[in-house]
Amino acid sequence: MRLHKMRSLAAFVLTAILLLQMFPVMVSAEEPTVKEPEISSASILPITVQKGNSFETKVVFRQDDSDFPKTINSVKIKVTSPNGAIRVKKNEYVISDFTFKDDEDDKGRYYSLYIPENYLTYSGPGPGVLQFSITYYTSTDASKGTEISTKNKISIRKTLIAGEGSADNTVRVDENSSTPTIVSGSGATVGIPLISGNTLEDAQIEVAVPTDAKIMLTSAGAVYTMNFVSGEKKYLNLPLKVDSSVAAGIYPITLNINGNKVTAYIQVLDSAQGKGGVRIDSYKVDRSKVYSGSSFRMDLVLKNTGSQTYHNINAALDGLATESFTVVGSLDRKSVSSLAPGESATLSFQMQAASKMETGNYAVGVNLTSDEVKDAVATKVFVSVTGTGDSDGGKPIIIIENYSFGGTSITGGKTFPLALRFRNANTSTAIQNLKISVTSTADEDTGGIFTPANSSNTFFISKLGAGAAIDKSIELYPKADAKPKSYGIDVKFEYESANDSKHEKITSTETISIPLTQPDRFEITNTDIQGPIELGAEGQLAISYVNKGKSTVYNLSVVLEGNFTAPEKNIYIGNVESGASDNYDTALTPLEEGMLEGKAKITYEDPNGQTREIVKEFSCEVIQGKPAGPGGMEEESSMPEDGEHSGMPIWGWLIVAAVLAGGAAAFILIRRKNAAKKQSLLDLEDDYDEVHPNTPELSDENENEDPS
Repeated sequence: MRLHKMRSLAAFVLTAILLLQMFPVMVSAEEPTVKEPEISSASILPITVQKGNSFETKVVFRQDDSDFPKTINSVKIKVTSPNGAIRVKKNEYVISDFTFKDDEDDKGRYYSLYIPENYLTYSGPGPGVLQFSITYYTSTDASKGTEISTKNKISIRKTLIAGEGSADNTVRVDENSSTPTIVSGSGATVGIPLISGNTLEDAQIEVAVPTDAKIMLTSAGAVYTMNFVSGEKKYLNLPLKVDSSVAAGIYPITLNINGNKVTAYIQVLDSAQGKGGVRIDSYKVDRSKVYSGSSFRMDLVLKNTGSQTYHNINAALDGLATESFTVVGSLDRKSVSSLAPGESATLSFQMQAASKMETGNYAVGVNLTSDEVKDAVATKVFVSVTGTGDSDGGKPIIIIENYSFGGTSITGGKTFPLALRFRNANTSTAIQNLKISVTSTADEDTGGIFTPANSSNTFFISKLGAGAAIDKSIELYPKADAKPKSYGIDVKFEYESANDSKHEKITSTETISIPLTQPDRFEITNTDIQGPIELGAEGQLAISYVNKGKSTVYNLSVVLEGNFTAPEKNIYIGNVESGASDNYDTALTPLEEGMLEGKAKITYEDPNGQTREIVKEFSCEVIQGKPAGPGGMEEESSMPEDGEHSGMPIWGWLIVAAVLAGGAAAFILIRRKNAAKKQSLLDLEDDYDEVHPNTPELSDENENEDPS
């Protein structure tokens, strides 16, 4: 009986263990969960952060003590910027230091996140937003502890920097998109590419088109409503009609977005351009604001939208005048040697805005011609100018009058001098306590590529008189591995008006851009022709090349010279992208016996627009071909001739042939005789077996004997 009870108890325990393993949730206690904390405080240093500046931050999190399980020993925080306005170099932090406050107003558990300055850079545009994704662990070593579950994913956002886009510049025109086009004399829906620096709902966009240019909206109203997610690119689709009298050009359209004015552009094409050809695809200036009296660089991007190659394309500026725009240091026209279908090229003009220009959009005419187009195609671009003449008697304005960096571009990894001329545009009020800071602009690829070389990036000027100018320079080092393109430099001004007894700070920032190229490393790796070549036959010339540099080389062409003919001696290849390699093969026919000698002149334009030339020589032997026979084929002797070094005259070959023929005949006769003898022996053997059936068989030895 006792044994039976023990067996029953053991069975019960075993069943309980199995049930616990199968259904642990039925007997285990509820797992601890963590509710979402709140951000108690957040601070940054420096307090004012401009685009391109680094900064540090301290963020304090608080939770009610009842929502903070006692098993929590560490917190892992992952930091990201949801709108991309802040570059985060280190994005994970582990915190194991918690404090408890028993104050009536601040009761709860606290922990702090500190991110040093070298890990955060404000790149803009838009508000500087950080998102904190928080995970809780049971161990102080987050990699070893068990993760504590949460009822909801804990992810908190905090805007640390108001930024350019938080109030009046949330939506901007996407400069990386092509300028939308419409053909003169037609109607179409044109998409304006817009990007929002922040999440925005029910944005009211009022559209104003240049009525004097006879560009009209065909919709009933001019106000549109759009929703944006932070960093999202969307198109504002405008139904437009353009009068046939409107000249080809790029025209401004004003967008009033929630009270903030943004300028967008559309390109009007004439009917010929609409069918294809070389046109201005887009353009830009090298600074965020063009002030009256300042210099700037204007880049025109030409594109071949047709199906044929255009040569000697010339772009001439029109409408220049001393009271508006002038070209500085070069002619008012520039050219491109050729453009294949679909290819683009950029032409840069250094310009000067007259000091008396008022605020507004000013047109610059551009006339395009080429060898294939007799009549010039006229188009217009518009430059927005901020006038400084109306500042007399008010607050002084400091501007960058001009700047230079020692050439048309800089090279990655090589220090260069940046020379700037600053001017007080106010002719009646002086500036005092002027601080100028030069920093590298962050963009979508980098946090900035320029650093000061052996100098400070800040200038201090105690006083700058009314209308006065001052020159400053700084050595900058660009990153050696920077991609070839234009990069921005922010120049920040902090100063006071000499007439202001309160000494209120005035701040402004100008952005200039500098094109960067990488060293030219285009190489011809092989120029080879296989020989010898028979006179009248063709040889193959192979020219191999590779672009080892980080910049594209343009308009590669080859000219062949020498004592030969070829299907084409002047060859245009086109552009060669960074890292690309290829070869050009052609057939050469020599003109004379002896040596074929030639040159290949390879020319191209480097990233700075300079023409480079490489000359490669090649040669091979040319031999006389064999004479042709009666049928046009070369004569070939099947028998050696007398006197040849074979060592055997013709009569010797005849004797050898006779001997071989006689030997063959004798061999045949002998085989026939042996076969007949063998057959007779077989017949005799058959007869003998019939008479003497017990006689042993003949051996092979006897078989070969002559029976006679």
